[in-house]
Formats: sequence, structure tokens, C-alpha cells
Amino acid sequence: MRKGILAAAVVLLSEQHAAAASCKAGETVTLEGEIIIPPVMDRGEWFWPGKFAEVPCKVMTLKGKGALPAECVVGKRMTLTGRVIEDGVLILDVAKVSCF
Repeated sequence: MRKGILAAAVVLLSEQHAAAASCKAGETVTLEGEIIIPPVMDRGEWFWPGKFAEVPCKVMTLKGKGALPAECVVGKRMTLTGRVIEDGVLILDVAKVSCF
């Protein structure tokens, strides 16, 4: 019984992730999502896993430069606009971010 419930949960989660197609390298897109973890900061750049911003398409990583708006904290929603690049994985090189 427990294995059946676990298998159903995995299928459900897989279907939810399958709903968002991968973004296309070279496109400029605006992604939307909820902040679930703080970003990783490294020498003036910030990085987030892209799994929480998969609308309308998905990338593996979100990255940008400089300070983030003060509103960009866990629990808030955000929009990120930038160019999708491929460097082994799809990355959104963020040019504009807003949180609300």
C-alpha cells in the first residue's frame, strides 16, 4: 500500500514538472514563481535553482548580478526577465527582477 501511494505521488509530481516545457536557448523570457529558498551569493552575482520559477517554461538555474530588491525574500512571489543561455544546462541570465 505504502509503495503504491509513493508511486502515485512520484507520478503526480512528474506530471506537474512535465507541464512546463524547457525554455529555448537564445530567447528572452519572463519567468514567474515563489521564492522558496534564499539565493546563493558569489562575488557580486546571485544564483537560484530554477525549479521554483517554471512558468511559462523552465530553466535549471537563475543568475543575476548586483543587489536584489529588498522585497525578494522567502515566501514572496517574483518575476525574472532575461535571456536563456545554454552552458551544459539552461540558465536564465536575469536582467530584471521584481518581487511582490
